[in-house]
Formats: sequence, C-alpha cells, structure tokens
Amino acid sequence: MIQELRVCLIGLLMPLAMGQETLPSIPGRETVPLDADVAPLIEKVDPSLDRGWDSEVFSEAASAQLAQLAAMIEKGEGQWGTVIAPKLSSSSWRPEKLNVALEDRLVRVARGETETQEDQSIEDLVSELRVKLKADSGFHVKFKIIRIRMEGQLAVCEAIFQAYASKEEGVYQQNAVWECEWINAKVPLISRIRVKDYEEILSISGKGLHFEDTTAALLGSQSSYRGQLSLGADHWREHLQIEYGTDVNGLQGIALGDVNGDGWDDLYVCQPGGLPNRLYIRQPEGTLHDVSALAGVDWMELTRAALLVDLDNDGDQDLVLSQDYYYMLMSNDGSGKFTKRLETRAPAKLRSVAAADIEGDGDLDLYFCGRNPSGDEDRSVLGFPLPYHDANNGGPNVMLVNEGDWKFADKTLALGLNVNNRRFSFACSWEDYDNDGDQDLYVANDFGRNNLYRNDLNESGKFVDVARQLGVEDMSAGMSITWGDVNRDGWMDAYISNMFSSAGNRITYQRQFRTGNSKHLSSFQRHARGNTLFLNQQDKFEDVSVAANVTMGRWAWGAQFTDLNNDGWEDLVVANGFITTEDTSDL
Repeated sequence: MIQELRVCLIGLLMPLAMGQETLPSIPGRETVPLDADVAPLIEKVDPSLDRGWDSEVFSEAASAQLAQLAAMIEKGEGQWGTVIAPKLSSSSWRPEKLNVALEDRLVRVARGETETQEDQSIEDLVSELRVKLKADSGFHVKFKIIRIRMEGQLAVCEAIFQAYASKEEGVYQQNAVWECEWINAKVPLISRIRVKDYEEILSISGKGLHFEDTTAALLGSQSSYRGQLSLGADHWREHLQIEYGTDVNGLQGIALGDVNGDGWDDLYVCQPGGLPNRLYIRQPEGTLHDVSALAGVDWMELTRAALLVDLDNDGDQDLVLSQDYYYMLMSNDGSGKFTKRLETRAPAKLRSVAAADIEGDGDLDLYFCGRNPSGDEDRSVLGFPLPYHDANNGGPNVMLVNEGDWKFADKTLALGLNVNNRRFSFACSWEDYDNDGDQDLYVANDFGRNNLYRNDLNESGKFVDVARQLGVEDMSAGMSITWGDVNRDGWMDAYISNMFSSAGNRITYQRQFRTGNSKHLSSFQRHARGNTLFLNQQDKFEDVSVAANVTMGRWAWGAQFTDLNNDGWEDLVVANGFITTEDTSDL
C-alpha cells in the first residue's frame, strides 16, 4: 500500500521536477498553482528522487530481499537464487563453540563468534539453522538493516538478525548481527555473509521465567473489557470524535494500588476522551470486577496517567489523575469510594505524574510532566519541537507541594524547577541518586536533553539541574526513566527509554547527511541509537549502554528494573512498539 501511495504521489508531482508550476486539476476546477518551494521537499518523499541517497534506495531493495530470505528460512525451502548470488561465501550461521554467559534453573544464555568465512551452500546453512531452531510452533525470523556502505557495484550492510521458536523444552531465541555483501544490481543478491555478535537464549518452560497472557481470564467477564478495552485505540479513533481526545498514539496509563484495604492490589485504567476510566477491584479468586461508577472515578475526560497514593496520610490510597490540560486529586474514604478534592488547569498538556516527599515533612508532593504547550490543542499530537534534536519550546512541567488538608501549591518557580522546563516531557522519576537522604528528580524529555534536578532544599531552598554537569542529558527521544542498582554498589543507576531507529542509524552515518552543518551530527546519531544505561559513579554518571548491550529496545515507551529470576541482580523489562493496525504498512 505504501508503495502504491508513493507511485501515486510521484506521478502527481512529477510536473514539478519537470519545471511546471501547477498540479493537475480536479475535473471541473481551475488549475491550482503550487509554491515552487514545495518541489524540493516533495522530491524527498522518495529516495530515488532525492539526489545522493542511493544508499536508501538500496536499503529498500535489500530489505525486501532479506524479508524474502526470512520467509524461505522459516519454510526451509525456496528459490534461493532470487536472493543469493551463484557463489556465496559465508561463515557458519551458528558458532560451533559457545560460551555460557548465564545459566540457572530458568534461563540459559550463550554467546560466541563464528569462524572465518568459508564457502558453504545455502541449503547447508539453512539446514544448520533450522536443526537448532526446530520448532514445535511459532518459528519466526526477522532482519532489520542498521548500516549501509556503498562501494560502487558492491554494497555492504549490517542487519540485526533475530529468530525464535517455541520448543518442547522452552522458548529458543537467536540474536546476531549479519554483515552482508551484496552485488548492487537492480535486484541485489547476497554474495558474502559474516555472522557476528551471536547470542542464543533458551528460556526454560515451566520453571518460572515464562509469562502467560491472563487478561481475558481476569477481565473477560466484565462488559467494560469486552465492549471497550479489548477493542483497542484504532477502533475508537474510528467511532469517537477527535475533539473528545482520541489520537493515533494512545498512551493511556494505569495505576495499581489497594483501594479498599483488603490486602490485594486493584487496577485503575485510563482511557481516551469519550470513554470512561475504569477501576477494577481484585476478587479473592483473582478475577477483576468493574466498580468504576460506584467508586465515582469513571471520568470520561482524556486521561494520560494516574497514581494511587496516600495524599492525606489517613492510611488509604487516594487518586491522582493527569487529564489532558487538567490535573485532578480525589480522596478515598477507605472503602474504595472517591471524592474530588481539587481540579485545576495546567499550563501544558499533561503526560505523567510522580509523587515524593521532597521536603521530608511526611506529606507526598506531586510533579506533573507537561508536553505540548497550552494553546497547542488544535495543532499536532506530537507538537512542533524547535529545534527538533534539542527542543526548548514545549509545555512547562508543574511541581505541586502538599501543604496539608488537601491544599497544594504550585512551587515550580519558587523551587527552581522552572529552569530548563520547556522540553516536551514524557516521564519523570524520583530517586535519591546521591545518597544524601532526600529525593532528586530525573525528567525524560522527547526531542532532546533530559533533566536531573538535584534536591538542594536543605542548602539553598531550591532544586538544581545537574544533568549536563553529571553527563546524563541523554539527547534523544526520552520516553521513560527507571532506577536500579545494576552493579550492587549501593548507588542507583538510571535507564532511559528512547527510540531505536534503524533508518536513523543508517542515514546519520552517511557522508551526505547534514554536510552543510556537521556541528550537531553526533547529536542526531545519538538520537537514533536507542536506550541508555547510566552507571552511577558517585561524582558523575558513565554511559555504559553499548557495553551492556541495552540500546536496542526498539521504539521504547517504558522500562522497569526488576529481578525476574530471583538471583539478586536487577533485570530490565522494556515496553515497546508503535502503531499497528489491520493495515500494517506505514501511515
């Protein structure tokens, strides 16, 4: 579909490239003149029209060939000559010698390098791979090109290779990077393959490190799940007016907390505007029961985030809501019924919210992340960041200080949190990173630099942004932040979710990229690199992302440190993905 759209668009706009100043008119209407400045922009829609970008033209062709190769590997047969050159030089696709990096009762991880390349038949290589991957079900192979080097009639690319299969003993996965040399013809053919950075994982079934989707079992009896939640964002975008607050991104949050004091965590689900938020109470047998209307929390305003925390120190969980350009606070009577206490307009379109006692007075305070500025309602879901890689024109975040008796004061300016406070913020997290006994604040921002506000209230009465000083600005597309002591040295380390962009990794390393302004080249390359792990070295943070192999989290929205296999070490779970509809082509 996307190719058809391109062909249609190129055909429509071809007169521009030929010097004409008008577009073909709709029958019955006069010809409409088009601004000449549009022509060079239109040409960039297709890399074949954008001079100098042969690498991206090749990338499209090679990606199609790798997709065909993946399908043939999955089947174990195919017309190999349509993808592979008559004479193939290749290393083994799986090292003979593997070093076990981790092995316990739940999972086995092994790594190794393949031998020096040698001539092998494609049938032998596929057979070698499929014998190991012989699946009971769910055998899948995928490639993604991340680097390209053009060398005349030859082209060399690096592609991420992933394969997985469900086996009797567990889920088996292979990760590697394939360096492929291609004969750069109209239909490129692979002439050489070298497999490197090889890793394989076997997750032992029935031993704990295996997750099963129980959503339908826990929520399936509830009409609100069947009639609303299970339908997804795309369904409601087609059935609700956009003015209610539905958009292509979704991005609604959830909150967990024991709202009725029975010792079990309950679930609060935020929904797009026009659909009521939902509160599900955990039942003794484990199912979830919808009490949204009875609890008084079935708000139909667009809600991005929620927190269940005790704001009035009465021992139960109150509710904090981030509702587009408003924030709302509700008190809990202890039984799970809520009363609105405060609703105030914010200066930005709010995203997430985090709570901490910043003054040490026993009261929880609230920090709201704002993204699009006020007045941006009718412009764009994503906003208009300027400059794109280092934006500072977003909506301001808000610091609410709890003064007791349900009185909250906006102390953003007074506490110094107005500094660097226009950065399209997505998420924030409180943590005592410097071990001085108070809560500091990290803010993950889209389109550029992040903030780390050190809590100096005991000294100066303010927060100070020390992100640049400590090396944690992480200029990228910040989506979330999680803290964990990954090396168990007693100092908290930070992991930030960003975008891993295969296109960005290819394009920003081409010589012709930003040739007229190379000053910020490294910033654009960093923007596409992916997620970041900062190791806390007490007086600074060290970026260990590449060495720790944690950059490729795909298009990551959130992450959480947690010990998955109970070995005492922090593991990482990364939530990722983007728009997926019945038509899986790009928009």
